[in-house]
Amino acid sequence: MVWLLFFKSLIVFLSQLLLIVSAQNGRCPPYSDCGFLGRIQFPFTTTEQQHCGLLAIHGCQRLPPSSRKTIKLGTSTSSSYSVLKVEPRTIFISDDEQQRYLRNRSCKAFSKNVTLPDTSPLASFLNKNGITIFRCNQSLKPSLSKDFYKYSNCSEYEIFYGPPNTLTPPGFQWPSSLAPCSTVQLSVDGSSTDDPFLFVISSSVIEVQLSKECERCLGDGKGRCSLDIKGKFNCSTERRNLAWKLVLGIGMSATVIIGLLILWNRKPRCLFGFFSNRNPVSASIYFGVPVFTYKDLVIATKSFDRSRELGEGGFGIVYYGKLHDGREVAVKRLYEHNYRRVEQFMNEIKILTRLRNKNLVSLYGCTSYDSRELLLVYEYISNGTVANHLHRRESTNHASLPWLIRMKVAIETATALAYLHASDIIHRDVKTSNILLDNTFCVKVADFGLSRLFPVDVTHVSTAPQGTPGYVDPEYHRCYQLTNKSDVYSFGVVLIELISSMPAIDLNRHKDEINLADLAVRNIHKNAIAELVDPSLGFESNDDVKRQIIAVAELAFQCLQQDKDLRPSMDEVLEVLKRIESGKDEAGRAQDEEPSSPSSVDHDEVKLLMNTKLPPSPRAVTDKWNCRSTSPNVSGQ
Repeated sequence: MVWLLFFKSLIVFLSQLLLIVSAQNGRCPPYSDCGFLGRIQFPFTTTEQQHCGLLAIHGCQRLPPSSRKTIKLGTSTSSSYSVLKVEPRTIFISDDEQQRYLRNRSCKAFSKNVTLPDTSPLASFLNKNGITIFRCNQSLKPSLSKDFYKYSNCSEYEIFYGPPNTLTPPGFQWPSSLAPCSTVQLSVDGSSTDDPFLFVISSSVIEVQLSKECERCLGDGKGRCSLDIKGKFNCSTERRNLAWKLVLGIGMSATVIIGLLILWNRKPRCLFGFFSNRNPVSASIYFGVPVFTYKDLVIATKSFDRSRELGEGGFGIVYYGKLHDGREVAVKRLYEHNYRRVEQFMNEIKILTRLRNKNLVSLYGCTSYDSRELLLVYEYISNGTVANHLHRRESTNHASLPWLIRMKVAIETATALAYLHASDIIHRDVKTSNILLDNTFCVKVADFGLSRLFPVDVTHVSTAPQGTPGYVDPEYHRCYQLTNKSDVYSFGVVLIELISSMPAIDLNRHKDEINLADLAVRNIHKNAIAELVDPSLGFESNDDVKRQIIAVAELAFQCLQQDKDLRPSMDEVLEVLKRIESGKDEAGRAQDEEPSSPSSVDHDEVKLLMNTKLPPSPRAVTDKWNCRSTSPNVSGQ
């Protein structure tokens, strides 16, 4: 292990030395490091060394390595695209604004031309999945063959288009009747249909087709393609002296030794989809979980069969799968290969590889650099989500959770969140659909795609609000300042769900009660807690359950304060919940024996509870209460 670390350090040193020497001599290095894109080389380069390539990527030197990389194609005023992946002669890009237009079915999507650099003596450029769209005045009635489609749902113009450019034969001429129309180059996925929103996409694959002279120059291994002062092709050579050869020789030797050591260890590592870890620095940060092939996961999920869908979130669909070794897994398939999905994919791996807690879902691995899709593989949690149980959806067979299990869920979820906050991590998407339950009703908190590392020496992180409607901290939404108290607010909504079995957002409720947090706070102020409680919990028939529900509602009320400084910390929330469960929150009540932890409930007892029909209680208010706390002050002041 010591030798491996030594040689890794040596490679990093030599790589940096190589780049420094290159810069000092005005030469171009054989490659440049570009964050999660890995090493890039001609015809690609960085904006810091634009003279070393044809297409310059911005943000390569920006930290962290996962930060966004962009590129401009064409003129300096052209749009900026997110860079998803770079191959030797191909670059994968995405237009985030175009994605919004397509998602909203806005006709502005047909004005977002995919610009390409001008052809030069060095290279030409091709959009590998392009199509030509004709925007025509509505009064124009062109004469077209049956191979063309017409789309008339845009108010200012009509659209005509034929097959994708790659399917048109050589020498194909567009119909002269379309000459008065303006043309737009877009990207597509699949063949044309009569609805362009079904096949136009926001991502493009741009291929660089080098000229024969440039390919020959590069093929000799000594030249670099460039244009001379007159704009004509030039193959410039660079003499390599003994010092260069020595540096390269040592670097190659060290690389071979490291390769042998890795083969000897034979430990597969995750290469993180579109962000290659060929950069030694990023590799030391992100290595850590096993790699799965795309083929293995297709087989495990039966080609992502719809009958195997476990759930759908904001970023992807989760499927049940069974590996060849018999392990049951949950496979998250991210929706698209754009910059945001890559960032969330990498973020979730980075978060989960540094955490170990029984109440957090375990990450088994991910797909590799060569995979066609971004896939994350988790342990399979068999008993569904808390949301499934609470809301008793018709598509599930889940029975209503008794209060004892709900209390257990609250404590174990709080335990997981307190652990995250102690690890300087904010979950940012706490909700009942992200709280999984195993066969013994133990909690597994999941979905860390939006989570953020939170530096210990700052009070907040300024970032655009993200999360799920109904759970998002209103102060975070208003001030764009994320803190660990944002998770506390979301957890307050979860507590109300556990009490009421109502969803966080319900458009069927009265307009003032669509948001569950508003409904709960209003009921607390009206002293109408009974109207909020799920009648199956025994609120009216069981004094101990009634005491706990009232105390949990009080705690939720504090978590839901608009001002984050009035909310308790997650540690304080956990402490109060344990006190409520044990009965120590009730003043003057003696405890002769230590009660059992909710985590200690065995499977048989859980099954008995689940099969026991608790007496229902009426929804009418039968017991007034006020929100003066009967439990210790847990304010974050």
